Amino acid sequence: MIKLIASDIDGTLVNDKKELPPDFAEIIEGLEERGITFAVASGRSYAALKVQFAEFGDRLAYICDNGAYIVYKGVLVSRSIMHRDTVREVLELCGECGLIPLICAEHGTYYSTGDVPFITEVLKYYNNCVRAKDLRGCGDDVFKIAVFGARDLEHRGYPELMQRFGSRLSVGLSGLHWVDIMNGGVNKGRGINVLQAALGIGCDETMAFGDYLNDLEMLRCATMSFAMKSCHPLIAKTARFRTGSNNDFAVAKEIKKRVLGK
Repeated sequence: MIKLIASDIDGTLVNDKKELPPDFAEIIEGLEERGITFAVASGRSYAALKVQFAEFGDRLAYICDNGAYIVYKGVLVSRSIMHRDTVREVLELCGECGLIPLICAEHGTYYSTGDVPFITEVLKYYNNCVRAKDLRGCGDDVFKIAVFGARDLEHRGYPELMQRFGSRLSVGLSGLHWVDIMNGGVNKGRGINVLQAALGIGCDETMAFGDYLNDLEMLRCATMSFAMKSCHPLIAKTARFRTGSNNDFAVAKEIKKRVLGK
């Protein structure tokens, strides 16, 4: 029996307009009646997710910043803070490679450039944004560095970041233009493990949905794992099942069919 459902947000749960399924409130009520926890699993910050899911508040679990910040029943249960020397090292390599970093921290999301394409992308996923003259002087607790590249990062930027940091940090592609960097061992799969421990359940009682490479570890933690129609090829190979498009709200349809019996 499924007791935990975790879903990525962008490209998965919401459509391309960032809209939730029209029957999402009904689905959450049905899950609550059955004692099933729904977890939002995203590279976005907790501040941004609270806005997107304001109607549901503490009724949901939140795996934020790709597992670096985890909230369950309104309580912070885990966070992973990057060492400031590590943050500076990542920022320096970004400068060398012509990549634009975004610092995701406790009290805000910090950037230093006025690059229009970058800011346009940032505002799709983050709020509470603060422009700083020099990111190296950020004194906030940093959970994640999101690295932006205007070109295809999988082949231009990601290899350099992996070569330098892959052996000691979590370096994951979260989209065509984004690479997320966290402490080693931090990913959405870690978030699932934290919630499974809190609920006293295992992989066989977990359902998960994803579309891009930062969802890999999460899908591996769920026996009932789904890859979206428009997903990265490696996600398609990893998930046990395939489903439809986020624009058709395929996640909601699968939950209703397989869990709620509708």
